[in-house]
Amino acid sequence: MAAAVFCGAVMVDAAETLRFEGRPGSKVKIDGTSTVHDWTVESQLLSGFMEFDAGFAKDPAAAAKSAKAEVTIMVRSLKSGKSGMDKVMQEAMKMPQHPKIEYKLLQLTPKSGGAEGTSAQFDATGALTVAGVTRTNTMPVTIEKVGETKAKVSGATNLKMTDFGIKPPSPAFLPIKTGDDVKIAFQWQTEQVAAAAAKTAETK
Repeated sequence: MAAAVFCGAVMVDAAETLRFEGRPGSKVKIDGTSTVHDWTVESQLLSGFMEFDAGFAKDPAAAAKSAKAEVTIMVRSLKSGKSGMDKVMQEAMKMPQHPKIEYKLLQLTPKSGGAEGTSAQFDATGALTVAGVTRTNTMPVTIEKVGETKAKVSGATNLKMTDFGIKPPSPAFLPIKTGDDVKIAFQWQTEQVAAAAAKTAETK
């Protein structure tokens, strides 16, 4: 059942929240196509947090309504392994003016629960900002309990570059045309932090 996902979390007062912050071991991958070959860029730097009412462990369907999450990825951290391609990508994404990819959760809707103590599935609707343009997106995500105080969030979605005002790169010096469609897949490792630590982080 979905309620079991956070049953191992540290107990807190019902008026408080469960807060999880990003930790090492995360990864986001963007896959695309071109007239020459498919391509991939990756980053292991996903910063941010997610919060749930303390009652999430007992009633995720109700508590998910007030869930919060924000994630930031620095464009510069996305790497293909080819410096020339990275430069073209950064220019297309207008990195000097918009150095961050940002995501803010708007709604988390429970779908179904996995085996007790393992994972739960949701539809996550959020505001995704890329190259200074914000679009609303809904994608399936899985939240999996890892140990007593950690959780892994994973998901994937398909997007179009042009929806964010990005012109698919077609370098004049190379006979290559990039496809408009891309797929984003991620695994976000998080760990629960104490309420006092969370409040301190918010005031910084």
